[in-house]
Amino acid sequence: MSLTVHQVSKKYEAHLAVDSVSFNIQPGEIVGFLGPNGAGKSTTLKMIAGFLPPDQGAITLNDCSIEKEPTAYKKRIGYLPESNPLYLDMYVKEYFHFLAEVHQLPNPNNRIQEVIGEVGLTFMQTKKIGELSKGYQQRVGIGAAILHQPALLLLDEPTSGLDPNQLIEIRQLIQSLSSKSMILFSTHILQEVTAICSRVLVLHQGKLVANEPIENLLKTSQNKVTVIFEQTIDAYLPELKALGFQIELVDKHTLVAEANDTNMLKNKLMSFALAKGLNIQSLQSQQASLEEIFKLLTH
Repeated sequence: MSLTVHQVSKKYEAHLAVDSVSFNIQPGEIVGFLGPNGAGKSTTLKMIAGFLPPDQGAITLNDCSIEKEPTAYKKRIGYLPESNPLYLDMYVKEYFHFLAEVHQLPNPNNRIQEVIGEVGLTFMQTKKIGELSKGYQQRVGIGAAILHQPALLLLDEPTSGLDPNQLIEIRQLIQSLSSKSMILFSTHILQEVTAICSRVLVLHQGKLVANEPIENLLKTSQNKVTVIFEQTIDAYLPELKALGFQIELVDKHTLVAEANDTNMLKNKLMSFALAKGLNIQSLQSQQASLEEIFKLLTH
């Protein structure tokens, strides 16, 4: 079972929101969908979920085409949109029973209790959804998306607006779900994908600009080195810049240097310090911000 998105495009009047995007997801994978606001992430997810028809291209789930077999395809999809639409006046357990009827699940009681336990709602199942915190409402939304045991789980900004404790809990929940479903979730937070993803897709202005393991993305982003010296180094700035790297002083003892080859950069800085009799207190690689990674990928 795998998801294949091939040359998919979507246009809104004169605006090309998604431009010939192609990728695939294999069983057991948690794939992060990164991109700034307006990059086309939500539009792509809506097309994969079957809410929007693509203008061109094909989407298949284990050779089941969304265009030719829409009902069979959608039965295999679990989708949590960014808005997380819930019936706030319904009780949690009542809501899951309602969804079980929609999905026509046979003997749903066992499955409902299994999902309630899986998403951590055991002590909340008799409460109204509107009385729950944002974190628990997200759990209800995820529970609704996995109730029918989908092959593919689509999550659109699932951790948006959560506090730090809720963030950790939802991340752990998403990780636990990967044993049963392949997962694609969108976010604009780099820490989210570094915490739980094996691979990342980066969308920029409707185009897919990266599709690679998370380790490769982080290597790409680690192109800066921060060095703290015991002595003041402002007088050495012209000589440091003559080494051929982009170098800026943070203060009289600290500099930030940037280069594509950080190992060469570190070696040259240490050799310079040794030649000048300077003592280095610390020398660390510095991960670029998400905005800097986007700039690098779309340069």
